[in-house]
Amino acid sequence: MNEWMPMEEELSKAQIKEVLSLLGDSPKRVLDIGCGNGRLLVPIALAGHDITGIDIDPEAISSCAAVCADADIDAKLIDGNVFELLPTNDPFDVIICCGNTFMLFADIHQGVQLLQICRESLHDDGIVIIDDIPRDLWPEIAEGRWCNGVNDENTLQLVWSKNDSVFTIREGDQVEPDNWELGEDDRIMRLWTMGELELAARLSDLSPPENPRVMPVGGGVLVMRVPRL
Repeated sequence: MNEWMPMEEELSKAQIKEVLSLLGDSPKRVLDIGCGNGRLLVPIALAGHDITGIDIDPEAISSCAAVCADADIDAKLIDGNVFELLPTNDPFDVIICCGNTFMLFADIHQGVQLLQICRESLHDDGIVIIDDIPRDLWPEIAEGRWCNGVNDENTLQLVWSKNDSVFTIREGDQVEPDNWELGEDDRIMRLWTMGELELAARLSDLSPPENPRVMPVGGGVLVMRVPRL
């Protein structure tokens, strides 16, 4: 799994199409949190929107900068922690946190904090867009496709918390077949439920997450809006 482009190509194309549809034809000021190598940032910029990308990984930002240069795209790219960069006094029309990035905010309080600073960084009619985690991923859990285990090649290990819907994926030398406890060195992710997302939105003064349309192949998004007064 490529950390900068974690979605399968078909799902990625479907999500890009949906995000562009939500942005509409008129130019918007957009922030892409966890922009990676520009999977969403590049097509959004090519569609005529003013986009800024943030990523905590300097290698991801370097990769995105190279892609933007090749495509002759003028995008503002920032290497840094979103909690140190937001809120901003120069608000956005749309803030995007896709590509499974929102799952990396595994602590519910941290997820709420992220949505709160996003809300403070939006225009009064702004929106936040995240992956449709409940619809796309929870059904796979119900089918038993995301269980604790190690693959046949001993190169991937999935470990779930015993008490919460958080997990880690260990790769390569990190695989420990005799260790099924989450540790400090693990990158923890949360498989957010709709109930958790609704609570986080309410605590952030955003509307409950809504699904604009059911994507036939997955790759859908959820939209949280600044409530109308």
